Amino acid sequence: MTDAELHAWSPDIGTVAAALRRTDRPSKADLLVDAVRAGATSSEILGAIGGVLRDHCELRSQLSEPDANAWDAVMADVHGAFPGSRFRMWIAQLKNRRT
Repeated sequence: MTDAELHAWSPDIGTVAAALRRTDRPSKADLLVDAVRAGATSSEILGAIGGVLRDHCELRSQLSEPDANAWDAVMADVHGAFPGSRFRMWIAQLKNRRT
């Protein structure tokens, strides 16, 4: 899946992937593409994407405002589908502050 295909499938996820590539984080963008490819259902895909963004939440602060807004929109979808994910993200953010 190319970035253009990813953007066509989900503009917000495509925006985040492109932003990660622009900030010299192509491996993180590839994780998003891999999450979309690996999932068989929308829930699996959304859960995997949420996991990638949660695990790398420190990168959000390096994005432009429109790109960070796209990140937030994706995470809003994740939190809507998986209400417990908000708590896991909060824990991940606390952990990242300590390291």
